[in-house]
Amino acid sequence: MLPFSGIENPYKIGAYSVDTNAKVLQRYRFVHDGLVRLAAGQLPARENWDLKLTLAKHIYEDAEATDELRNRIRELRSSQASLQQAPDAALSLLLEELIHAQNDLELLVGIYEVVRPALLATYQKHMSTTQQIVDQPTIRILRTIVLDLEAQIQWGNEMIASLRAEGEAHEGLDEFKRNLQSLLAAAGGIDGAETKSTELPRRWRSQQTYQLPMKSVRDPKKMGPTTWARTSVPNLPDDAVQQRLVMMMRVRQEEMTAVELIAAVLYAQQNMPWEFYHDLARHLWDEARHSMFGQAALEAAGFDWMHQPQYTSDYDVNVHKIPGVKYTWLSIGIEEGAMKRTGKRAEYEFCRDEAKHPLMTQFQDYDWADEVVHANLGRKWTPELLGEDIEFVRTVAQHELDHFWEEVQNAQQQWMKTQSGA
Repeated sequence: MLPFSGIENPYKIGAYSVDTNAKVLQRYRFVHDGLVRLAAGQLPARENWDLKLTLAKHIYEDAEATDELRNRIRELRSSQASLQQAPDAALSLLLEELIHAQNDLELLVGIYEVVRPALLATYQKHMSTTQQIVDQPTIRILRTIVLDLEAQIQWGNEMIASLRAEGEAHEGLDEFKRNLQSLLAAAGGIDGAETKSTELPRRWRSQQTYQLPMKSVRDPKKMGPTTWARTSVPNLPDDAVQQRLVMMMRVRQEEMTAVELIAAVLYAQQNMPWEFYHDLARHLWDEARHSMFGQAALEAAGFDWMHQPQYTSDYDVNVHKIPGVKYTWLSIGIEEGAMKRTGKRAEYEFCRDEAKHPLMTQFQDYDWADEVVHANLGRKWTPELLGEDIEFVRTVAQHELDHFWEEVQNAQQQWMKTQSGA
């Protein structure tokens, strides 16, 4: 029988006291939290479709890491107030500079060649040098995060290689990377254990506050133009039921615009409890998965969706509004509204009973389940965001919906005119 539950080196003195461990974990927590915010801010501005989807996934994973680290920090005799503090000026500047990446390749290099590899190396060191009995709770958390980091870095390396193979280049890329590396060094590394510079680096691009784009972006080299009008795909079937099914696939695929809207709320809304940002990270990732539902269904059926016009009105029509109104429009106006008998349940039953399409039936089954969660998130957070009761919030949502549909219908009419004149 193995002693100490199989824990190795039980007699070795560890590198971290309770106080030191809490301070180091604060730095880890701060970086993951920062990656959530900066990736959300960057997501609407990035061109590559796969990058957008994966940023959404990694936002969720970083939010989960942040949440676990916050819980562990509180167990190490740390106050709730300490979780709101920035532990290092150079780490703060690193994240503030990283959000100013000017293209897909810069963002990828900054996150996946600088920050995430540094996190991985630090966590591996932490797990091997901490006292193995006393710090098992931390080791368990870090072991899970390491699994995510390894997959994230592998994906990032492959995406960087893919963009480079396609000829993506930027003359300021090397300077951007060196600047981030110098900031990481000035911080003494992720854990602050390395020699720190006594002279803090100066701001480079972050002299100006990062601004969300006023229009969401799609890759002009690979994708159709953005539009506020719903469009179809080529070679629709003649059967009315199959036409409806394909359009449902297309609407799912176009939920990327909802991903971008939630990203804008997550980035711009300040001074909310951590639970709000944790919930929105999950909501955002759910919408990205819904977009992949549609993408997978269309591709499995042989339809070209990528070269068609890309619907972006959820983001484009709402981006100029305050974050609370954005989230009200989506979670209460759209998603609570989808709880009616003619909403998500009807879509699921149509796929199951009329279209008899097993893949879309399963997709819509889970889409319906997710939307129930999202409507509940809306009822949970929008009253706090707007400072009003839920009935007032619903009135705001209906007003915003009316304005939105007017904008979209006008775009639809303009698109129809261009098609008839073509």
